[in-house]
Amino acid sequence: MRSPVMVGDRLYLRAMEAGDAELIAQLDAAETDTFMWRRRIPTSPLEHERFIAELYKQRPPHAVWLAVCLRDGDRFIGHVGVVDIDWLDRTGETASWLGPADLRGQGYGTEAKHLLLEYCFDRLHLHVLMSEVDETNTRSAAALAKQGYRPAGRLRWTDVKDGRYVDEVLFDVTRADWLVARDAWRAGRAAAAPRR
Repeated sequence: MRSPVMVGDRLYLRAMEAGDAELIAQLDAAETDTFMWRRRIPTSPLEHERFIAELYKQRPPHAVWLAVCLRDGDRFIGHVGVVDIDWLDRTGETASWLGPADLRGQGYGTEAKHLLLEYCFDRLHLHVLMSEVDETNTRSAAALAKQGYRPAGRLRWTDVKDGRYVDEVLFDVTRADWLVARDAWRAGRAAAAPRR
């Protein structure tokens, strides 16, 4: 592990580094899901390098992005973050991007998001976090529910997908809601773990 900020059972989070730009662009290029965008758009490592460099310029930061890495093999598999941080009202919006597709459905996204939420609530002392997903992104909506988020509203007709307007579904989570979800998630993992 290189300079971990948060450590979980199988993952750790660390600060984003310039070298992550190439890895992000590779994950973008290999992405097979298109329900999050109108179409696949290849991204440039240069774009991501600029983004990572800008993260560290503003104080206090308006966003914190962390690399998600597997503890076993120190492999970069995506990033999670909190954006639009309001330091006075202690709010922000969380986001995540994990790949490649062969790692999905194994709980890595949930573990990464729980580590991010712990960082946001216990280290940054934020009060409430929100997240939004297109209504077509049912996988992300289900993951948010596992992380303690609750439905908080809907923005109508925010985008066009496959020739039709789609809504943006809003969610929010407090520290208390997250703790209940995290403890249930941990209990489920413990029950599913093989006995020694």
